[in-house]
Amino acid sequence: MAGRPKTKSETSAKYEQRKLEVLRAAARTFNRLGFHIATLDDVAEELGVTKPALYYYAKSKDEILFACGQLALDALQGALETSGEEELSGLDRLTRFFRLYAAIICEDFGRCLVLSEPRDLATRSRKANVSGRRALNLAVRDMIRDGIEDGSIRPCDERVLAIALFDAFNGLGRWFDPKGALELPAIIDRYLDIFIGGIAAR
Repeated sequence: MAGRPKTKSETSAKYEQRKLEVLRAAARTFNRLGFHIATLDDVAEELGVTKPALYYYAKSKDEILFACGQLALDALQGALETSGEEELSGLDRLTRFFRLYAAIICEDFGRCLVLSEPRDLATRSRKANVSGRRALNLAVRDMIRDGIEDGSIRPCDERVLAIALFDAFNGLGRWFDPKGALELPAIIDRYLDIFIGGIAAR
């Protein structure tokens, strides 16, 4: 006896789940080999499918890279919203955000974002990617300004500090090894001690 046919919503949910698996496999491949060296054949091998099967979910490496980066940017936007409680000081909001930021950029999609450059993307995708990155930078600069105004952060150039913080924490996405001696939460604590502790008002 044949089972009942799948509903449109079930089919759509299955497609989105499979697409996410494809993107995650692609992110792992790009992170391991480098975007320019990795091919769609490599992605297919990572996923255990044929190359033509990938085209059901994405038409090009550019489309895949953009989608992986967008998933990371969406997660980071969520981290911003989680960190935006107005009753917290600017320093506390900054600390909360970079704790979440560090965890996200050490995952597959986050690593893909920090290991790639907007110039790797086609023009249209590049503009959207740059816009998302810039929004994060401006939000962090706002937190720093708020911290200076509320007295929790010592006076400084918020633009330079934001760049320095992103550069430092992005490094985690490049070298952190989950099989290493230190677990990620402990490393994040050490980073925060160094960088956030260094800008706290005395």
